[in-house]
Amino acid sequence: MEAFERSTKFFNEKNYEQANRWTDETLKYDSTFAEAHFRKAQLYEIYTQPDLALQSYRKVVTLRPDAPQSAAAYQKLIEYHLRAGEYAQAKNDLTRYIPLLRPNSVAQKRAQRQLQTCAFGEKAIENPLVISPEELSDTVNQFILQYFPALTADGETLLFTALRPENDEDLYITHFKDGRWTAPVSISDKINTAENEGTGTLSADGRTLVFTACNRRDGYGSCDLYISRKNGKDWEAPKNLGINVNTPFWESQPTLSPDGRTLYFISDRKGGIGGRDVWYTSLQKNGEWSAAKNVGEPVNTLDDEASPYLHANGHTLFFASEGHQGFGGYDLFFSDSTATGWQKPENLGYPINTSDNQVALVITSDSQYGYYSLDTKRVGNQRVSRLYRFRLPTELQQKFNAANYLKGLVTDSRSGKSVKANLELIDLKTGKVVQRFSTDTDNGQYLTTLPNGSEWGLYVNAAGYFYKSLSFDYTQKNKAEGLQLDIKLEPMNLNTFGVLSNIYFETGKADLQDKSRTELNKLIEELKLQSTLRIEIAGHTDDVGDPKQNQILSQKRAQSVADYLITAGISRERIRAIGFGEAKPMAPNTSEENRQLNRRIEWRIW
Repeated sequence: MEAFERSTKFFNEKNYEQANRWTDETLKYDSTFAEAHFRKAQLYEIYTQPDLALQSYRKVVTLRPDAPQSAAAYQKLIEYHLRAGEYAQAKNDLTRYIPLLRPNSVAQKRAQRQLQTCAFGEKAIENPLVISPEELSDTVNQFILQYFPALTADGETLLFTALRPENDEDLYITHFKDGRWTAPVSISDKINTAENEGTGTLSADGRTLVFTACNRRDGYGSCDLYISRKNGKDWEAPKNLGINVNTPFWESQPTLSPDGRTLYFISDRKGGIGGRDVWYTSLQKNGEWSAAKNVGEPVNTLDDEASPYLHANGHTLFFASEGHQGFGGYDLFFSDSTATGWQKPENLGYPINTSDNQVALVITSDSQYGYYSLDTKRVGNQRVSRLYRFRLPTELQQKFNAANYLKGLVTDSRSGKSVKANLELIDLKTGKVVQRFSTDTDNGQYLTTLPNGSEWGLYVNAAGYFYKSLSFDYTQKNKAEGLQLDIKLEPMNLNTFGVLSNIYFETGKADLQDKSRTELNKLIEELKLQSTLRIEIAGHTDDVGDPKQNQILSQKRAQSVADYLITAGISRERIRAIGFGEAKPMAPNTSEENRQLNRRIEWRIW
């Protein structure tokens, strides 16, 4: 047909006005001409008229439902209905589309997967989670676009990326004070520049920042990751994370572990599983970041992953993926890291996930709330994105461990002045160090996370002071909370004393439990470092039972600790053991909590 030939010629020349004219002429002559309806649909898409395009594609398959030439129209219809969450209609079109495809072809495998998406979507919508998103105040949502939120462990500092009117992406922070979020401010003039900075992440204490910047002179690729650290109120000048992390490819969307020593991010570098994968790197003892490694399966897929977020518990990774079973497009998933590796990712469910793309979510330490960005409306052709939060449904909260946070000051017990200290959080059951961090050099502040489900030892070290140990048994804890705890360190002076908080014995016996090894080895390390130090190990009990037997038990327990130290190579002349029984309580023996405090092992310099 001459009119359609002219339409094709002009379409190929991208003269869409004339192509449209001759397509209309063709349909005036023959309204059943399927190829002309397909052309009309293509033109509607070019003119950004998706509803009219859908009608024309539908005419194509109505006129020739079983013709191989209709496959392209079916494909367009299926994609449209999947994006709209219209799974029943998409499934109906797929049942007609799949027989038109070559068996075992890429197109047929893709269609079979779309069929699985329909089944998953229909089932999930029938069993929705109950969520009620609430928009953050206009004080925070004051930009056209704000997205990629990140939180400190105490939930009091919110970092996000904002698009300014001059089309400049910058990082902003806001603080939660007196029950509301303050007006956001630029994170620092040292961080934000005339170029774009975005997709940032903070350590639990908010003092380490990693963010994305593109096309910089010191960059290795199109977009690189940069790091900055904060002392007091000031951020240092950011530094490129270096060739072990950045490549000539694209690196972005970072997330830090609570202590800021492990970094997960997205990259499309070679050597991955799909296009864009989750990678990770760790800070080494020499201060350099290790060569990045692919997280691997089952997190990464042949398709793209995006926006990883490591929860404050340190082992639950939230991320977006096109490759795992979902509602179509990007869905949000989570996976737990265990001793045997990452577990199979689980879809967060409807309506957190929908047929639209969901690409960024952060969960508060206590697992009560989620923060994310949502496209809400358009101003002209400009997309508008706002920050929201919602309370996590109980059934989701139960699927991963919440984390408590602990914060305060480290000071000298005598002068009250702040102390620069290094802290370690150790899982007492495994002896594994899970966090290493330090106080703020300007003010001695610290903040860390204590996940539920384990028994933790927190160790505080500073030059010129005897180390401090603290104990937190969260094995049976379900809910999370924030704790304020100021830590006083004892100078190494004569008669200075303190408690060894992580020494455990079998009930009524002097046999040391295995989980005491962490504390004992720390004590050995301290005594080897301070080679002239002499200490007294003192045993104490509560007032339950016979006082004489309590004194004998306390002496035996003190001697068990002393023997462990001597066996490890500490000179017998530097150690002495004494048992005080119930004679020197720390608190009145009026409650089980107080009696537990009184059952202790102390050290004293002599």
